[in-house]
Amino acid sequence: MMRYEPTLIVTRVVVERGELVVYNEQFHEGVNVVRGDNSSGKSTVLNFIFYGLGGELADWSAVARLCTRVVVEARINGRMATLSREISESAGQQPMEIFGGPYEVAVEAPRSDWIRYPYKSTSNRESFSQAIFRLLGIPEVSSDLSGNITMHQILRLLYADQLSPIEDIFRFERFDQANLRDTVGRLLCGAYDSDLYDNEQKIKEYGKELDKVIGQLHSLFTVLGRVGGSDQGLTVEWIQAQRNNLDRDRNSVQLAIEQAEAALFSSEAKDKFTLDSQEAAYHRVQEIQSNLVRARQERDALTLTIADSDAFVVSLRNKIEALRDTENVAENIGEVSFQWCPACYAPLEDEPAPHSCHLCKTPFDSEQTQVRISGLILDTSLQINQSEEIQRRRAERLSQLDISLQQSEEEWRQASQHLASVQRLPSSSLRERIGELHRRAGYLERQVEDLNQKAKLVDTVRELSSRREDLEGAIAGLKSFNDALRAQQQSRLSTAYTRISEEVKELLRNDLRRQDIFEDPESVSFTFGQNKVAVDGENYFSASSRAILKSSFYLGFLAAATKTEFFRHPRFCMIDTHENMGVEAIRSQNFQLQILRVSKESKVEHQIIYATAMIEPALEDEAYTVGAFSTSDEKTIGIRLN
Repeated sequence: MMRYEPTLIVTRVVVERGELVVYNEQFHEGVNVVRGDNSSGKSTVLNFIFYGLGGELADWSAVARLCTRVVVEARINGRMATLSREISESAGQQPMEIFGGPYEVAVEAPRSDWIRYPYKSTSNRESFSQAIFRLLGIPEVSSDLSGNITMHQILRLLYADQLSPIEDIFRFERFDQANLRDTVGRLLCGAYDSDLYDNEQKIKEYGKELDKVIGQLHSLFTVLGRVGGSDQGLTVEWIQAQRNNLDRDRNSVQLAIEQAEAALFSSEAKDKFTLDSQEAAYHRVQEIQSNLVRARQERDALTLTIADSDAFVVSLRNKIEALRDTENVAENIGEVSFQWCPACYAPLEDEPAPHSCHLCKTPFDSEQTQVRISGLILDTSLQINQSEEIQRRRAERLSQLDISLQQSEEEWRQASQHLASVQRLPSSSLRERIGELHRRAGYLERQVEDLNQKAKLVDTVRELSSRREDLEGAIAGLKSFNDALRAQQQSRLSTAYTRISEEVKELLRNDLRRQDIFEDPESVSFTFGQNKVAVDGENYFSASSRAILKSSFYLGFLAAATKTEFFRHPRFCMIDTHENMGVEAIRSQNFQLQILRVSKESKVEHQIIYATAMIEPALEDEAYTVGAFSTSDEKTIGIRLN
């Protein structure tokens, strides 16, 4: 059967109580009916599946509280994976362990082959929702108010449970948010592009940076103002003219000092000279220069390391793509067959043995290959996350080194100038004229330093102005690109809503004649944000009709996803809404026939898990049922309460 991605198929559910397995049943593609008397544990099984796939449960049944772990084997986009979560009534947001292969292999594998993921991501560890989204091919989505979308939020729109308000679309949650529901609905309808959110985040980041740049420019303009009350502003040309004037004054003072020193040396009253100041200045230059060399070596080595690690991350991403290609080959290699030998063109008459090469008869196991590949994909993804975190730290260190180098280079320049000065002037007891000249030289030196500071400010203004132009251009470009994306998304969303509505209307028309408006509805409208669905503008019906409407919405959403490839709905749903809403047996059984019809009409992989005490006789078949019919004596979960 063809497969649209994402597709999630639960193939096995195992519930443990300590070392004892109290539930172990296999599920299959298509229709899965969990049947049994009321209060025999059907809803508990569906709750375990919800929790095992990443959902959060606040209330557990008495039997469920006695269990310690749920294990769910699932086929995710054709790849087998086993998910394991401990059951804890007191502590929510339990982590998850994932094994890249089927349950039978997972239980024999060492714990080191399992990867443990937290509920929430950290700076150096991704969450299990991120890992499952990656396997499903669902983009990572964030909501401004609630943070990253999790598997729990996705499953709230895939599981119609008994205890949630029957008029609400989503599974009940105490602290719920309209924008979060709208984001999840858009995502599953295929009308969410991760580029749009990424661009919006960039626009916000650039906007904050732009505000900061404009504020810095305003402050600099206020501080700099005008020079000397003239109309000449601080420009590069003015700075250079002032620097030339100061250089002429410094050279003039230096010449006067040299002449005065020469006159002093030729006088009869000679002083005793020393080279101590020259040696101290020389050693200072040597010390700064050694520090500069070490800092540059560290910076160059770090730059090469960053470049090498960037190439390594690229190779890991290429490796993941190659693994996915290899997986496709492993999945389909068994379909390759030959009628003629490609070497001598002789006819091939012998039929090959199952699971072996048609040409050379060598046995192969594509399932085992896929197990190894799934594990390699998970391991490689972890390496990428860890490498990117290390690269971020290296980039911060490189920025610190660049700042330190700039400071050291300025210190070296000043020390070199000082060394050149003392080498020209031997130290002596300066007379009044020489002291005056040196004071004048010191004043000019301070003026040069002040001018250098102003020059840095001018350079900063120029850099900030350039950055402002870049940011304004980048923001305008991203906004234009997002406008185009929104138009495309709106078109997709409109198509998705129409197709879901048509499927739900068809299901309502096939309902028994119990609700007049259901017999030939003109429209079915719904809004994820407001959490409501209406028929011809009405949403007030009897409890049983509301149960049929809600179930029809979940089934219609899945039916539309099986016929529309761009949906990001995982072609999976669970329905458990009829038992406590007064839905009569014949009406419930009629809906079960609609489930069967939708499943048979689908040309792609899908799964519908349905719980009932009133099974339609046509579905009482191993092809559709899961396990035995549970009773008050033989419950679904093998634990007896005294």
